[in-house]
Order: sequence, then C-alpha cells, then structure tokens
Amino acid sequence: MSTVLKRFSLLGAAVGLLVAGCGTGPAQAGSAVIIGDTSIPLEVVQQRLDTVLKTEPEARKLQEQGKLAQVASAIVTDVVRHELLKRAAQQEGITVDETEVTKTLENAGGAEEASKNNIHDPATIRDLVRDTLIQTELGRRYIDRLEVTIDFFYTKDGRDAIAKAKEVASNPDKMKEFVRDAPTSAEGARLAELGKVVRTSETPSQGPTLLFGTKPGTVVAFLPDPANAEWMVAYIQDRKTNAKAGSGASAEELNPRVLGDTGLRITQLIADEVKVEVNPRFGQWDPAVMAVAPNGEEKSGFVAVARKSTKP
Repeated sequence: MSTVLKRFSLLGAAVGLLVAGCGTGPAQAGSAVIIGDTSIPLEVVQQRLDTVLKTEPEARKLQEQGKLAQVASAIVTDVVRHELLKRAAQQEGITVDETEVTKTLENAGGAEEASKNNIHDPATIRDLVRDTLIQTELGRRYIDRLEVTIDFFYTKDGRDAIAKAKEVASNPDKMKEFVRDAPTSAEGARLAELGKVVRTSETPSQGPTLLFGTKPGTVVAFLPDPANAEWMVAYIQDRKTNAKAGSGASAEELNPRVLGDTGLRITQLIADEVKVEVNPRFGQWDPAVMAVAPNGEEKSGFVAVARKSTKP
C-alpha cells in the first residue's frame, strides 16, 4: 500500500495552470472545481498548496522553476477523485474500517512519513488511504463482472485516432469503413473488428481502460498500453456489470494496482452523470486518465457520445 500512498508524488504531479489569477469558463467564481452539486472553493486548493510549500522542498523547487501549477493540478485531481469515490462508496454500500486505515499508515512508517514528497500532509493522508481502500474494493467487486461489446480498430498515430473518432462520433456508420480498411499486424492478425466482446474476467489488465468506464453509444480513442504506440478507436455498443466470470485470475490473485485502477475507472460513469467542471486556470477534466489535463489539446484521449446512425 505504501507505493499507492505516493500516487500523487510531487515529481509525478499533473500539469495545470496557476492558482493565482482569474479563471473564466463554466466553473463559477470562487470555485476550484464543481462536481455535480458540490463546489470546492479555491481556498481549499490554496490552503493545501500553502501547506505543501511549507513542508516539501521539492514543491519549493518546482515553484522556483515556475512549475508550481503542477502541484495545484494534482491537488484538484485528488479533490475530484475523492468526491467521486465517496459517491461510489455510498452507491455500493462500501464502508472503510478506520483500524485498517491506521494499520496501513503504520505499515508505511506513520502518517508523517507517508505524507513526505506528497500533496497530502499528515492530516489529509488518511483521506488518501480511505480512497485507496475504496478503489481496491470497487475493483474487487467488478474485475470479473465487466463486459463490453465494441467495434474497434487500431492506428499508430494519436492525432489520426482522434480525428477518426470524431468522424465516427458524427457518423457511426463510418466505423464499418475504418474497420474494413484497417491493416493487419506483422503476424497477420486483424487490428480491427466489429462486435468484439471483451471481458475483464479474461483480460483484467484492461479493466482500468476507457473501455470499461464508458456508457454505450460512446466513441473513445486512447492509448491502451503506453509501451505500445498503437491507439485504439472504439465504439461502445454495450456494457454489462454482471457478466459471468470467466476462467481468468480471481480478484484475490490480481495486482492491487490493477484492482485499484479498475475501481477508479468505475467512477467514470459517476463523473459523466454529475459532470465535473474544473476552473480553467487548472485545466480540464480528462476522463481518459481520470485527472486534470492542462487543456483540451493535451488530454490523453477522446470521449464523445455518438450521433444515432442514419441507417436502419
């Protein structure tokens, strides 16, 4: 669990805009982010940022380099995830045993040690542990029950993938054309298919991807594996959360990181339902990675509800 506690390390913070200055856009004045009917004031982010600056030498280095906004964006990301996970826990009836939180922190060397080089301080690190436990439980509940039916194809260029995804979103009939014209791999395997059924019980490593957190009728484009340059463009035809478990690894056998990331992906539907509006000074919410992106051009993927097909 100690590795997860460093999830929001200062060196790995997402890029964003400065806390200071004026924000314009959908977020109401004085709010850092709005999640449904919950508004998080700018002061919350500023207070946490001030604390990090006082306690973390790495944050002060980022400030000297003009990159303090990286930390601010990570804080906003953490705030949004915390709210989404809280709502997911309420919906699923998940409760966190505080003795487990304490035990986790003790195993990590205590609250003060766990919060080093982190956007959390000893007072808020317990929230991160609770959120991590909720994520893991969500993943454990769903990792062998998720199933999607998709039309998909691969492309090696991100811009090409997003451009074609936009075409499919405007006209779903284009998907058949792209699948038909998709190339084969060097081994001769098809890199495109219509009506493909994908289950997390068979490929649990895909649980954290956009495929399993997106509602039917949506087009997505994303990089499934950072180690592989091929982008996937997929049209989600159907999504199930009660699929029959396959013969793959059980939840108990899976890497906790896979379970946790799958649990976080489950909250994507909540974010879509309630809407997440980030103050533009921090960037935009990016569902591909469930984090704040600096702007729309730097999102890690594409998500759009497709228009209904014009053909019967």
